[in-house]
Amino acid sequence: MKNLITVFFTIFCFSLYSQGEVGVAVANDIENDISKLGVGTSFKVLPKVSLGAGVMITPFEIDDDYEIMYNVKYNIGRFNLVGGFMTEMNPKMDSEPYFGIDFKLFKNRKLKIFYNQSEMMKTIGIKTPILKLGKKRD
Repeated sequence: MKNLITVFFTIFCFSLYSQGEVGVAVANDIENDISKLGVGTSFKVLPKVSLGAGVMITPFEIDDDYEIMYNVKYNIGRFNLVGGFMTEMNPKMDSEPYFGIDFKLFKNRKLKIFYNQSEMMKTIGIKTPILKLGKKRD
């Protein structure tokens, strides 16, 4: 019975605040001067908390490596605090934690600038959603 209540409560919370989006990003690693393109998705599980994942590729470099990032975002007004793990898919395949911040440029638009930092990278860029899923909450 306890497990059944937990499952129903979880489904209710997800449907109450469910809002997902798919977006694109353009970024530059300011330490290594490498340009990156990315696509990501996020799913809002609570009014101020969302879970996300994304892929950043370096299409203009010879080795064409890419990164997979998993994160949790906490919304504070026009800012999002981001924390998660990044897995680089180069020959080493390292996984490391990273943190970042998003800033929504305009109140009525979803265009954001972001900064992500880990031990091996410092990335600054711009991102925007291209597809919205679920209920509108903003």
